[in-house]
Amino acid sequence: MNFKQKVAEFFKRFHSLEISWQIYSITILYLLIMIFSFIINWRIGLMLFALQIIVAIFFAMNAKNFVRNLNTLANDISRSATLAEQDALYRAPLSILIYDDNNRVRWINPEFQTIYKSKDLLGEKLENIDKNLLAALEIPDDKEWHDFALKEYDFRALHRRENQALYLFDVTEEMRIQESRKNDLIVFGYLFLDDYNEVSESMSDEQAAKFDSDLLNDLNEWTSSYGIYSKRLDEERFILITNVSTLDKLEKNKFAFFEELHNKNYARNVPISISLGIAYPDSDKYTVKQLEKIAQSNLDLALGRGGDQIVVRSQNERARFYGGKSNPTEKRSNVRARLVYQALKAQIEQADKVLIAGHKIPDTDSIGSAIGIQKIATYAGKEARIVVNPKEFNHDIEELLTLSNAPNWDTILINHDQAEEYITKQTLFILVDHSRPSLSEAEMYLNNSNDVVIIDHHRRSEEFPENAVLSYIEIYASSTSELVTEFFMNMRNTKKALNKYDATALLAGIIVDTNNFSNRTGSRTFDSASYLRSRGADITQIQSVLKEDYEAVIVRNKLLETTKFIHDDYAIAYGDDNKIIDNIIASQAADAMLDIIGVEASFVIYRRSESTVGISARSLNKINVQTIMERLGGGGHLSNAATQIPDVTIAEAYNLLVKEIEYDQEE
Repeated sequence: MNFKQKVAEFFKRFHSLEISWQIYSITILYLLIMIFSFIINWRIGLMLFALQIIVAIFFAMNAKNFVRNLNTLANDISRSATLAEQDALYRAPLSILIYDDNNRVRWINPEFQTIYKSKDLLGEKLENIDKNLLAALEIPDDKEWHDFALKEYDFRALHRRENQALYLFDVTEEMRIQESRKNDLIVFGYLFLDDYNEVSESMSDEQAAKFDSDLLNDLNEWTSSYGIYSKRLDEERFILITNVSTLDKLEKNKFAFFEELHNKNYARNVPISISLGIAYPDSDKYTVKQLEKIAQSNLDLALGRGGDQIVVRSQNERARFYGGKSNPTEKRSNVRARLVYQALKAQIEQADKVLIAGHKIPDTDSIGSAIGIQKIATYAGKEARIVVNPKEFNHDIEELLTLSNAPNWDTILINHDQAEEYITKQTLFILVDHSRPSLSEAEMYLNNSNDVVIIDHHRRSEEFPENAVLSYIEIYASSTSELVTEFFMNMRNTKKALNKYDATALLAGIIVDTNNFSNRTGSRTFDSASYLRSRGADITQIQSVLKEDYEAVIVRNKLLETTKFIHDDYAIAYGDDNKIIDNIIASQAADAMLDIIGVEASFVIYRRSESTVGISARSLNKINVQTIMERLGGGGHLSNAATQIPDVTIAEAYNLLVKEIEYDQEE
């Protein structure tokens, strides 16, 4: 090999090295230093040049050996890495499974084999080995590890669909430690006997003492069986202290004891019910004082929903509800209505303006009660407006607002653009016929510091305005219009405050929400209706407002023709996915379905808008449709509820509803 070939061979091997560019960079830098040295002192430059020649000759003579040594080193490193990789595959505490296109086992490491002991796995289909193993392939193909149970073990699993590989890391011991840790986390609860005073007062002293003794024995047996500490604070209230592990058992059992106790007492004609507010920590950082506040809030929520139910909630998670299947008995009084009116009047007088809001897509109860509150605020000398979205008005609202004696709505009803200009820092917000901000026509304004008053007859949900200064939620009332009417009944002079049109609007709200006085009516409902009639409420005008056109009758009948039965006593009707139906028509169809023999609960699924599907639900009190609608994002009453589901089809909403009905049956 001549010199030229040796040079070519050297550079060929040299350029094959990954660090060749770094050597070139150092060489160029060295040449620059050498040139600079020649300029400053030629002797130093000459020495550097001579050193460069010596290094070049050394590398030229030993290039072959140099490259060979580097290759040998690289091979050694690669061999060591391969051995380490193989050792990791076979010895690391990571179970690895590789499968083929037919879901057959292509390869497993020894750690995976230990899960199934001596069973031969290679070539077997996953479903033949373990049905749960096939389910592991449903684990999302992402960078996240997911918890997964297999046989008696708990794993964190990573699925790489592209490589057809499944990686399982055994966390059984960790999960056991976490489970045992639950015994150290405190659960704090308040137990409240809803109707204790009313029941006791109806008994003789001897009967009341025996009732109290029996009830206390039942509660003590329950707490002792679960190892719960309890302490009676007064006749109606108890505190409960336990741990998260016990709470898990109670929730799995769905607090069945309280339904059994409820049925046991009702069989004795003792209408006692119990509400619980339970709080637990979702992290190690908590204090008992924090849990006590959450427990009290949960109890308030349970009572606000009518009582006879359990509300369980941690520091940061959503509330879970149990019970609430009985129809609450009326507990309102004229005294409470008078006190709330005085408090409402005081709040109005402290504000500079009042903004009233009903719920989105309003009905006659929402608009009627808003009109009543607007008159009360105006009578108190305050400027008051009602925020609305005219595009959401249905036929009966439009008819109500165009009656011959209707006021000039241009000075009372304002849209959202006008509301933004109207609102000041001292404006009082009054929400009628709803308490959930997400359903409010004033949703976009409720996050500021303005005070909020709530007047509603629906069960309170977990979602609630944080800045509510007055909350009047009476689920025993037929309608919000009835509650507002009672405010006028407590005013000294209503001739100026309540005119014929206002009385008509309020009565229309009561009539629609009670389905012409056939649902959820009590003596106070008829008292309110009688009072409104005495103030000039016109039944003829209301009948005109609520009249249906021929097309609406056809639509309702078509809905009824689609009725399907689930478990015999659930009836579901549904509309066309491409046709928007008025919510009043859907409600009337749901009411009509209850007249069918055997139907205990009715549901109508309809297209409410281009982006929203609505469900209107009714029952004859045996089935709680309110809890079903709540799980679908809505709410209402035990026998009358509804929800709105965005971005779904009619078929998808039907499947969601059937799923919740099945859950209700299992419960």
